[in-house]
Formats: sequence, C-alpha cells, structure tokens
Amino acid sequence: MNPIDDDSLQAYVDGALDAAEAARVEAALAQDEALARRVRQLQALNAQLRAAFDPVLDEPVPARLSALLQPPSAPEGTVLPFRARGTEASRHRHVLRRRWLPGAALAASLALLAAGLWWWQSGNVLMRTQGGQQFAAGALAHALDRELASAPDTQSPVAIGLSFRSKDGQICRSFTVRTPPARAGLACHTAAGWELPVFGAAEQSAGGELRQAASELPPAVQAAIDARLRGNIFDAQQERAARAAGWR
Repeated sequence: MNPIDDDSLQAYVDGALDAAEAARVEAALAQDEALARRVRQLQALNAQLRAAFDPVLDEPVPARLSALLQPPSAPEGTVLPFRARGTEASRHRHVLRRRWLPGAALAASLALLAAGLWWWQSGNVLMRTQGGQQFAAGALAHALDRELASAPDTQSPVAIGLSFRSKDGQICRSFTVRTPPARAGLACHTAAGWELPVFGAAEQSAGGELRQAASELPPAVQAAIDARLRGNIFDAQQERAARAAGWR
C-alpha cells in the first residue's frame, strides 16, 4: 500500500505541505507513475476550477451592495449635542454593521459555493486510490452500482453510457460526469470496487455542449472500450440482470 494518501497529494498540489513533507511526496512521485498521474489529474482539476471561479470572485462588488456598506451621512450643517454624539455614533455603527451583512452574506455564500463545488469535483469524492490503482468513489461509485444506461436518470450527476463484459470477464461501464468540469471514463468491476483504467476530460461539441455518454466518447475512453470489449454490449435485460447479480 502506498504511504502517500489522497489528502497528502491534495495538500501537495495546493502547496500546503512543509518542505520536508513536500520532499517526501516528490520522492514518492519519482518512483510511482500512478501517483504522478494522480497529481497531474489534481493539478488539471485545480486549473479548471480556477478558470471557472476566479473571474467570478474577482468581479467588483455591485454598486447597490457597495452603497449598503457606506454609513449614512448627516445633513450638512447639522451639529449634534455633545451628549448625543456618543449615542448617534453608536447608532451609525449599528446601522453600518447591519447594512454590511448583505454584502458579507453574499461573499460567504460565494465562498461556500466554491468550496462545495470544489469538494464535489475533487478526486477525494469521485475517486480513491488503492494499491496504486484508481477506483470510483462517492457519487460516481453509487451511479455505477445503481444507474442503468437503459433507464437514464437525467437528474443524476453521472450519466452511464454502455455496459459490457470484458475479455477478462469483468463487467465494464462507460460514464460521463455531468457536473463541471465534465469528465468521462471507463470503470470495470473488481473485488476491490470499480477500477478506473481511464478517466479524463469529456468531449464537447463545437457549441460547447456536453456530448452524450454513450456516443462520441473521448478517444482514450473509446480505445479502452475497444481493447476490452468481448461480444456485444448489454441490452436492457442483460444490464438489469448484471445489476441484480452485483455486476459479477
């Protein structure tokens, strides 16, 4: 079992490790191509998320929200009695603090949204590493276990493309992750779970629309299917029977 876990790899990609721990990870990467490939995938995800969210987070605060952050001003020439000044100043601070809350709530909401999307998209949820191999996890593993290509769920974050039995006897299924950044891959069922021999960016049409999971797959996914396919792709009845048998 490789001692470098997903949390350490993610921290390495984020630049959150100290020098000694980063050196330990780099030494492991030099010896383990699977780990190096995993780091490249995490770096690609980081780049995609930055491209998606940095422009939003860098946008200026709308004028109507900026106005709420400004304290109300007294009419020109108004003189407050000495004893009232402290009370009035306190009231102004209270109003400013109360008016600041919508802007703070917006910023907090954006931060929570970005964090939630990052957690959903990170390999820590969709993928796990075991013995140097990549396996489906979280929502992806659930979809591979339960979803049927013959009865697609349009609300599911994962679309199953096709199912078939490979030359080595395993059942394999192609899929597309609909949530951005969209990805596609092939999963084959093993005793340890759904192994992912290929998992990468999904193909998009010229108009930017996500292609269907069962057609126009990325070349790497299609090549992996061609290399493993034995006989015919499962029809609806065969797919349901395979699910009932635990994909064995």
